[in-house]
Amino acid sequence: MFISSTNSSAGFVSPSHPQPVTHAATKPTTPAIPVSAPAPIAAPDQEQIRQAIEKIQTAAQMAQSLHFSVDKDTGRTIVRVMDSVTQEVIRQIPTEEVITISHALDRMTGLLFRGKA
Repeated sequence: MFISSTNSSAGFVSPSHPQPVTHAATKPTTPAIPVSAPAPIAAPDQEQIRQAIEKIQTAAQMAQSLHFSVDKDTGRTIVRVMDSVTQEVIRQIPTEEVITISHALDRMTGLLFRGKA
């Protein structure tokens, strides 16, 4: 079968006259909207900073409290963050594991010195 380029009634298009291609995904471009620079934010004064710090400290004290102690064997300071309501330890610095390792190292050091003497 031979297709003639002159047979326009059958819907055929001559290769010398291609149809324009349109894409549904092609969107017309819109001009960019100019954006102005944001207004500069004024730095807070000392009174505003003091009030903010007081609010933060009050909120933190309501939920948590700090407890300081000294380990009697190692002499290290221990800081515990405690829940004010339940008295549960939230965090401890140094951790119990570090204190246990420190005690073990002290015992080993003592054994080494006794062994050399």
